[in-house]
Amino acid sequence: MKRLRRTQLLGLGVMALMLGLVAAPTAQAAPAEAAAAPSAVECSGSWDGKTYWAKSPSGQNGGGYARTYWNASTKRNCAKFWSSPYDGLASNIKLYLHDESGDYAADPPPEHPENYHYYAGPLYTWFDATGQCIHLSGSLVRGGVTYRLSTGDIRCG
Repeated sequence: MKRLRRTQLLGLGVMALMLGLVAAPTAQAAPAEAAAAPSAVECSGSWDGKTYWAKSPSGQNGGGYARTYWNASTKRNCAKFWSSPYDGLASNIKLYLHDESGDYAADPPPEHPENYHYYAGPLYTWFDATGQCIHLSGSLVRGGVTYRLSTGDIRCG
C-alpha cells in the first residue's frame, strides 16, 4: 500500500471539503435518534376532529394523544397515537385498536415489540366498520411517568 505524504493528505482533505464529501471540521453531528426522523405514515380518510389524550396517574392530560380517521371508500377506521410534543422524548409507545367483538390490532405487535419514541400506528380495522364501534387503548412513558390512553366506544355508525 502506498503511503501518502502529509501535504498530499491535506490536499485530498481540501478537495473533499470543496466537493462536499465530508462535513466541515466545526460541524457537530446530530444525535442518532434526532437525525433519524420518523417517517410520515398517515391514516387515510377523514379525521373526526377529536383528540384523545393519554392520562397521567393523577388524571392529567399529556404525554401523548390519539386521533381516529374514517375512510368512506374502504369503510375502515384508522388510529394513530403520537408523543406530545412530537419530540421523541417518549418511549415504549403502544397502541391497541379494539372492535366490538373484543378483537384488536396492536402496534407494535406483541410478537415483534419495539421501543417507539414518536408514534404508534397507523392501525386499521380489518372489516367493514360501518355501524360498528371501536375503542382505543395504549400507553407511553415520558419523563419516567406512564401515561395511559383509554377511550370508550367511539366512531360508532
